[in-house]
Amino acid sequence: MPRLIGSIVLLLAALLVSTASTPVAAQDALAHRSYITPFPNGDRYRVVVLGDGDADGLWSGLYRSFEEDLTVDVLNRSKKWTGFTDPKRYDWNGEIDQILNDGTYHVAVVQFGLGEHKAIRENGKVLNVGTEEWRQAYGARIETFIRKLRAAGLGVYWVGLPVMRSAGQRAAAERLNDVFREKAFVNGAKFIDTWSEFADENGQYTLVGTDEDGRTQRMRDGDGFTSRGDLKLAQLVNKELRQDIELAKKERDIPLAGDPEEQEKVATGLTSPEPAARTAAAGDPVDGEEGDALREDQVGDVSVVRPNRGASAPINDPDGDTGSGGAPDPQVITSNLPGGYTAISSISAVSDVTLSSSRPQLPLAQRPYYRVLVRGEQLEPKSGRADDFAWPPS
Repeated sequence: MPRLIGSIVLLLAALLVSTASTPVAAQDALAHRSYITPFPNGDRYRVVVLGDGDADGLWSGLYRSFEEDLTVDVLNRSKKWTGFTDPKRYDWNGEIDQILNDGTYHVAVVQFGLGEHKAIRENGKVLNVGTEEWRQAYGARIETFIRKLRAAGLGVYWVGLPVMRSAGQRAAAERLNDVFREKAFVNGAKFIDTWSEFADENGQYTLVGTDEDGRTQRMRDGDGFTSRGDLKLAQLVNKELRQDIELAKKERDIPLAGDPEEQEKVATGLTSPEPAARTAAAGDPVDGEEGDALREDQVGDVSVVRPNRGASAPINDPDGDTGSGGAPDPQVITSNLPGGYTAISSISAVSDVTLSSSRPQLPLAQRPYYRVLVRGEQLEPKSGRADDFAWPPS
């Protein structure tokens, strides 16, 4: 038993160390529930397409797919005849830092094709395709690339390869997809599987397929795509990306006042009530009738009983002397309890939370909603609350 407890403690310590070593930008990027940021600059998501010649066609399809959406910009930074197997031709892991510095991006869509299925030279040694050494070396380069994108706060969508025409090409595509899928999963990227979308009912290669309108069209040009095939490929990304954008937008809706009707009131501002309603809200009689001492308000699904006075209405204390400009004397309330005990309480301008003058007002820049929704800060949880993950627990 002590050995088991010791193992658990060591495991938790290792997890804490790994979390502490995560770059700050990556922790900020993952601080929200949605996969992509809910607050893009200018309320426009900038999507960058990265990869080889296959990604160039994917960008064409994505551009057409989002052409009428003014909230999404799709930019092409793909480069033909490049990849991770030959960094001397083009080093993606070296160039990606400059690409990210040149523009502000929120999403990266990545695709590399069969040009990656070749041997790797590393430390003066040739690593042949299909060997465990090749898989480890190639996987490490993919992992570095994804980590850089995620550390910069981007949502990463790695587009897998579709079914290929020959048996040899299919085996190569499956081998690459295995690496892409694994490294995407481990490093927080999303892998978009396209294999079955371009296969026939038997899972085999086919030149044709159905478009978004259900019509049969030619989708493939050998192992590549036609323009219609590029559009269908882009729609697979579009579907996943739009779901994440909608989730991110929903995350902006903070239930400040309960149900949607109450939120609408907060968002648009309450209209001025009628004079008679204002008089009743202040606790004064209307049309000669005696006003109620209490009123019941509905906030969401909760009924709240409050004194029938406005937020700024003072407590009328006939015995209090307010002429001196100071706070009125508190009103003492007593109540007999079982067992011969007496409960004593008091109401004053200091203790009555219905008085606006007794509410401490923070400067705008220090209020929680401004810090979270405008400045994008992550508030510290209260000690012992459910979202307090400090270790050891307080």
